Amino acid sequence: MRRRLLLLRHGEVDYFPRGRPVPPEGVGLTERGRAQARAVGALLREVPLDLAVHSGLPRTEETLALVLGGRSVPVEAWPEFREIRPGRLKDLPDPERAFREAFRPQSLEERFLGGEPYRDFLHRVLAAYRRLLERTWDTLLLVAHGGVIRALLTHALTGRPGFLPLEVHPCGLSVLDLGEEGPLLRLHNLTPYEPLPKDRRSTMEALWEAYRA
Repeated sequence: MRRRLLLLRHGEVDYFPRGRPVPPEGVGLTERGRAQARAVGALLREVPLDLAVHSGLPRTEETLALVLGGRSVPVEAWPEFREIRPGRLKDLPDPERAFREAFRPQSLEERFLGGEPYRDFLHRVLAAYRRLLERTWDTLLLVAHGGVIRALLTHALTGRPGFLPLEVHPCGLSVLDLGEEGPLLRLHNLTPYEPLPKDRRSTMEALWEAYRA
């Protein structure tokens, strides 16, 4: 019998209010982000959950609380699932290129926006994922970040560390069924608040436009 892992990115946030970057560790959801989380909550209302995990950052903790809507589900914070850390954006020699090529490194020794090396990020995320699989549960909800979900899905589908070209929208829901035969990707990036997203930009393209605005 396969176990089911629900992967959910946090709701919409604003990293660049009035065009100025704010520390990503403390940013919370926008009102639209809260509405997105409530829409996911309505979708999952009848889904039994054994455990819910978030990354410990405000945007994932708030998203999870809105999704659960007061349901009695054990909740744990796992900081290993925090998003990959950027560097100082003003120090980037070519910021547009750095944004557009993010999560498409030629080498895992490269750094995400001049910050955390991709290899270090993948090591901590995949080590936590293996520990999560050692736990006893049937259905688990993990609320994390776009880079984390890309890393987990890439590992599940290829068996290797890296990043497949997968888009993960705010409150995009993916479903992995896990069994002895290997993982099955049952669903990817469902956005119940907008089933067919109108925006054709990647997440990093949209962030670049917000940064330069």
